[in-house]
Amino acid sequence: VVVDEGGQFAIPILSGHLGGANDLAREIAALLGGQAVITTATDVNRRFSVDEWSARQGLYIDDMAAAKAVSAAILEGPVPVWSDFPIAGDLPAGLEPGESGPLGICISWRRKFPFDRTLLLVPPVLRLGIGCRRGTSALVDQLLAEHNVHPAAVGAVATIDLKKDETGLLDFCRDRGWPLSCYSAEELAAVEGDFTPSDFVRSVTGVDNVCERAALLGAERLLVKKTARDGVTAALALNAWEVRFG
Repeated sequence: VVVDEGGQFAIPILSGHLGGANDLAREIAALLGGQAVITTATDVNRRFSVDEWSARQGLYIDDMAAAKAVSAAILEGPVPVWSDFPIAGDLPAGLEPGESGPLGICISWRRKFPFDRTLLLVPPVLRLGIGCRRGTSALVDQLLAEHNVHPAAVGAVATIDLKKDETGLLDFCRDRGWPLSCYSAEELAAVEGDFTPSDFVRSVTGVDNVCERAALLGAERLLVKKTARDGVTAALALNAWEVRFG
């Protein structure tokens, strides 16, 4: 943001939407009693800004070039939007419901591309439950690929507290940028649901299933049940979430 010497104008010159420069310019102008000079086309024409909204909602933009194409198209007419989640309230100006066409927006936890050119927006709404001895990365990549899950949809990893100092798991979460939550056997045992039991797991951890229970703790529903490979188990659960344009 550039400000003139007299403090009359605050001008965002880089990353007005994703970087928040437009909002910063407005804040600076308000503090100095000046004026924010906003030049981005969607703001000038009072249209929906998909990149700014996505940044505020914490959504992953799968294709920035497609985001720019959508912003340009919104200036010419409505762009269709498809969502795997319920949409609260009305769509903003520049958007309309749709599931096909040359260009559109898809909001999903999956790798889903319903339009000829799709701007995929991914909310971090999945919890990955893990029970492991080794090879975590290989199993998780396999699990996500088999169920067409976009990696950006994983918002958290959960396991039992016995694994809180497991170097491989900690390295894995750090490399992926996924926060890790650890729970006691008692907390996991209190989770209600239909789980895949294991007498061996119970004898070691004190609870019949770690990955499914850890994934579901605090989530809405179990999406992918226990998957096992080479001493590693994993499961996925979906958090409750809805689209709010607001």
